[in-house]
Formats: sequence, structure tokens, C-alpha cells
Amino acid sequence: MPNPQQSPWKGLSLVSVIGMDVGIGTYVGVWLGKKVDVYLNSAPWGLVGGVFVGVATGVLVAVPIIKRLLGDS
Repeated sequence: MPNPQQSPWKGLSLVSVIGMDVGIGTYVGVWLGKKVDVYLNSAPWGLVGGVFVGVATGVLVAVPIIKRLLGDS
């Protein structure tokens, strides 16, 4: 009988959660970066900064989820 800890669905859910976290974080960063560009008239620097901050936020949110799922609490 296969070990439920090695289920392919567990891997699929991990990849999905990571993708959504990074994707949503990036989207919010881009949105906020565009708002900063309009407010400060600083195009494209707000957008560039927003992308970096959004990706970093998405990764930082995904790390605890990965640790918990892998049992590295």
C-alpha cells in the first residue's frame, strides 16, 4: 500500500500553493507599483520596485507553508 505522505496530490498542492502565493504577491506588487508611479510621476521605477517587493513577499509567504508541509517546523 502506498504511503499517503508520498501522494502525488500532496506535491501538486504544494506547487499550486507556491504558484498562487508568488503570482498573487507579484500582481499586488505590480498594482501598487503602478499606483506609486502615477502618484509620484516616477515611471517605471515604482513598477520595478513593486515587482521586486511582490515577488519577495510571495516567496516569504510560501516558505513557512513549504516548511510545514515538509515537516521541518
